[in-house]
Amino acid sequence: MVIDSHTHIYPDKVAGTVQKMMESQRGEPLFGKLTTEALLQSMEQNGVDASVMFCIAEKPSVVRPANDFLLNTCDGKKLIGLGTIHPDFEDYKNEIDRLRRGGIRGIKVHSYFQNCRPDEERMFRIYEALGEDMMVYFHSGALGKSYTTSNVVPSAPNTIARVLEAFPRLKVVAAHFGGLYMLDEARKHLLGKNLYLDTCWTPDINLLDKKVIADFIKEHGSDKVLFATDYPFGEVKKPLEWIRSLPLSEKDKKRILGENARKLFVE
Repeated sequence: MVIDSHTHIYPDKVAGTVQKMMESQRGEPLFGKLTTEALLQSMEQNGVDASVMFCIAEKPSVVRPANDFLLNTCDGKKLIGLGTIHPDFEDYKNEIDRLRRGGIRGIKVHSYFQNCRPDEERMFRIYEALGEDMMVYFHSGALGKSYTTSNVVPSAPNTIARVLEAFPRLKVVAAHFGGLYMLDEARKHLLGKNLYLDTCWTPDINLLDKKVIADFIKEHGSDKVLFATDYPFGEVKKPLEWIRSLPLSEKDKKRILGENARKLFVE
């Protein structure tokens, strides 16, 4: 079983506009379209059995429409959604309850797009509402190599470590091995702690050293690592091949590629 724990989609009526904006910011095209249909096609082409999908609200007014889209699109098995709560959205308690009743297991938080830090006080009320049964999935680390120190990265690994300290029973996932372009800080602040890490590394996972990452995974625990691509911001085939080629046991690879995600998102 292969589960991609980190993908992005938007409703068809806005997906094209969002894609143009993202591609303009990146200066290059995405690896696919931001539509549900495109994601399903990519899954079929690459042998992905299920995907966890995010539709992130960049402002409070789109929280409910984004969650409506996820609730109406996801079946909880092949297409698994994580909801969105903007830190300035005042009706967060009722919205989290609505997601919970709809079978959504948690929310995705992206500090760059939502203008927040994981460890700031206004976020703590959201974690309290999530309780022990729902999770928060953080973008962790920089967006580019030029922003790689804690004082300029709003979601640096140390900010997520503070959330773990304040909410030790909260279910937490940190994307990008705990710190995109910040592996040393992820190792210092997050490795071995009670959270999941995903394997997204955009734009190209081949930038990473396989032995270094295999040792990183062994130290953290292969039972707390989730295969992820960041589709369509990342491609799918190359990361799959890369994970399968790591110097790890087949048991470890099966956990990473799907077993851990099945237990976290489906069971």
